[in-house]
Amino acid sequence: MIQHVSHVEKDFLIKTVFQNEQPVRFHGISTAGTGLITMVDRTMLAVTLLDTADSNPFSICEHITGYFDCHGNTYAFETTVRDSKQKQIRIDPPVKLLRSLQRKYVRVRKPKNLKVIFRLANEEIRMNYPVCPEYVSVEEPESESSLSARRLPELIAGFKERLSDKCYNNTIIMFRTKKPEYFEEELISRTGKVLFIPSTVSELPKNDPYPEGRIITQKIEESFEDPNYFVEGSRFDKLLKQKKDRGISSEIWCPIVYYQYVVGYIYVVNSGSESFDVSMVDYLWDFSRILAWQLKQSGYFDSESFRTDPVNHVPHILDMSPGGMLVSLPDNEIRTPVREGSIFSVEIFLPNNTIRCSSRVTRRYVEEGSVSYGTVFLDLSSGDMMKLYEFLYRKSFNDHDPIAYEQQKKSDF
Repeated sequence: MIQHVSHVEKDFLIKTVFQNEQPVRFHGISTAGTGLITMVDRTMLAVTLLDTADSNPFSICEHITGYFDCHGNTYAFETTVRDSKQKQIRIDPPVKLLRSLQRKYVRVRKPKNLKVIFRLANEEIRMNYPVCPEYVSVEEPESESSLSARRLPELIAGFKERLSDKCYNNTIIMFRTKKPEYFEEELISRTGKVLFIPSTVSELPKNDPYPEGRIITQKIEESFEDPNYFVEGSRFDKLLKQKKDRGISSEIWCPIVYYQYVVGYIYVVNSGSESFDVSMVDYLWDFSRILAWQLKQSGYFDSESFRTDPVNHVPHILDMSPGGMLVSLPDNEIRTPVREGSIFSVEIFLPNNTIRCSSRVTRRYVEEGSVSYGTVFLDLSSGDMMKLYEFLYRKSFNDHDPIAYEQQKKSDF
């Protein structure tokens, strides 16, 4: 996990690298190279470059990224070149220092003559189902599952049989002929998240244990309440009391998300003293993804959907490596933001080559007016990886070149 280093530790690490003449790897748009910090003060760092790609210099006012290794960790910082003369540059002191980088390759700023287009599968499809606030790709299950079946009826029958001794009752509801009408259905269809009620005698979970955001927390539910609920009582509290009076002890309402639509949900309920835990949430969510794939394969939606022209997105590339990229889009570019874990197709246009592959969203950042996605490439061929490596780093592929790798051998100090 990436961590921000404190101001005191940042100054200590920079001075340690300076005093021990530890090499720092620099990457910019003009070139890339390795250098030694030769002077440190509050206003600037002086650096002597040992080498640069094609012997090119860094430009004045160029934004560059520096990487160094210290105490077994890799650190990174952003800075700006203020002076550049032959092998000597002066740069701003780092404002922030990041630690514990987990990527294999150094990410560099996008070269001027590189272009990327990406497409979301079925983004152009239009259906009469509730629109999910997040796009979730529908992919073939990665591993063989005992739930897998050749036909949709067999899949559902096998699922119900497996649940028979895990809950009091279960069902699958599709929004094909029925629209959301209950408050619980409204919650899951408008959020695309799981309504997990561990107990009808307690509140909803306050925190979501899933990094990508999978369950409806107490705070999310409260956003659907009337502003005067603290006086008149919340709808959800009244629902919990009704459920308890009916002998219900625990429920899970798991949406079936099909790209940008909530097409139905899986419902399970327990009575008496039996309660569900997050393992049942995992089980239902995993099945909902298998079910979405089988619905696609069976052509379930073919007769009730139509397509518009395919949409090509040209993102702003913040940085890139042979392993992935960080891209940014205006927040109104995509109908619904892409959820972490989703996959899209990518075309990377180099001056003399076009690389096609898939990319998975690993992180999402929402800023004012824009959304940024950190992604990893999934099926980049070894040949295309080498082409991208050589284009980004301006040198022939070398599996041991320190200029291209974030993870280095541990330092001796």
